[in-house]
Amino acid sequence: MARFVVEPAIAVKWFLPEEFSSPAARLLDGGNELMAPETLWFEAGRLITAKVRLGELSPDEGAQIIQAVQSVPVKLQPSQPLLEPALRIAASLDLPLGDGLGVAVAVHADCRLVTAGRTLYEKVQGTPFAVHVKWVGDIR
Repeated sequence: MARFVVEPAIAVKWFLPEEFSSPAARLLDGGNELMAPETLWFEAGRLITAKVRLGELSPDEGAQIIQAVQSVPVKLQPSQPLLEPALRIAASLDLPLGDGLGVAVAVHADCRLVTAGRTLYEKVQGTPFAVHVKWVGDIR
């Protein structure tokens, strides 16, 4: 069984047909242990709300997807103890704090953050954090 940290965009891809939805859904197969910062549900809800506001989803569809996302067994990691390392990671790589937090959880758990964020993925390349970040398209 593999352990992965998932970011909010990955959780949304589990239930919406978007680019890289298929590899993201593979994380739900095969008994992988999934974890995320405790902000996962809020941030996934924020992404879904944006789709509702843009008219890509109805409010009812958005609510159903939020319920579906929350039904996936993901071990949520407390953010408070990781905020300082997350800030240092984010500042060193010129990333938003949320991305730094995902990487910090992966480092702390000695596993990999699965990302659909090209900027995050590209900015960790050539750094010590690269071993803790996996591109969603590489999920087989």
